[in-house]
Amino acid sequence: MDPDEVQAVYLEHRLVLERFLIGVLRDEAAAADALQTTFSRLLEKGHLVQQQDSLKSWLFRVAFNEAMLIRRRESISRKHAENVAWKVQGQSGTDQRLSQSVHYAIQQEDVIRVREALMRLPESQREVVEKRIYQGLKFREIADELDVPLGTVLARMQAALKKLKPILKSAYEE
Repeated sequence: MDPDEVQAVYLEHRLVLERFLIGVLRDEAAAADALQTTFSRLLEKGHLVQQQDSLKSWLFRVAFNEAMLIRRRESISRKHAENVAWKVQGQSGTDQRLSQSVHYAIQQEDVIRVREALMRLPESQREVVEKRIYQGLKFREIADELDVPLGTVLARMQAALKKLKPILKSAYEE
């Protein structure tokens, strides 16, 4: 694909791909990296994609694969750093189990903070967040289950996230 075509595709699909990647990675910088790599792949292999409809699905597939690569790299790096830390500190098995217990306790504390923050949301927003996060439902499924338009579900989720951000930020600053 020539650079002008790639630029046109970028302008058309950048925002939706960026939002998708942020949702998958939960990290704007990593999402930006995946987005950049996705369009680099389009420059390299875009000529293999035949139709406009398949181009969009191809972009999402490539973006998702890039996001998974980033996640795997981060996981490997984190595990490697933990292993190095244990070796450097000369931790024994008992110390490691104690550290894992402390880590688990911190995770449980995080869960409690999130649940408390959710309880501060209006019922309609809390319901959408819980169905999305805890039950893993898609927004369309939530809309069908609640018998409300999809846009209403998306607006409630957006409003809930906007309210949760400062609540959780202040909870972690304490």
